[in-house]
Amino acid sequence: MYRAIKAQQGMTLVIALVMLVVITILGISAIRMNSTSMLVVGNMQWRKSAENMAMMAIEQTMNSAAPFTSPTATVSFTAPAGYTVTIGNRTCIRSTPASGYSALSAVAPEENYWEFNVSVSDTFTGARATMTQGVKVRQLAGSCT
Repeated sequence: MYRAIKAQQGMTLVIALVMLVVITILGISAIRMNSTSMLVVGNMQWRKSAENMAMMAIEQTMNSAAPFTSPTATVSFTAPAGYTVTIGNRTCIRSTPASGYSALSAVAPEENYWEFNVSVSDTFTGARATMTQGVKVRQLAGSCT
């Protein structure tokens, strides 16, 4: 019996060291997974911020009829520092006669369907967003070019 106990001396130390290594590896992997998750969440937040900036540019463009009466004119949008916002030319896709007007009238309006793109890039993080927006605008006949 004494010989069996003597053969096991030091095994507790070996098992404790193995358990310590396993716990250390688990801790390091948990920290790395947490760091990766934080990067993913941060990237998603920057992308969402760029998308929100694009939506603001779309709303400003649609807030006035001027961008649709001069579809190739530059639309100015004041973006916060670090953002580059580009509002593309407006393209008239199709036009239909507006209901409730005489077809013989010289000033009969049309329902014009326009489309335009907005691109946003964040110069600090590199996040980018591009959105395409369609809008229906009632305009005088012949405005859809």
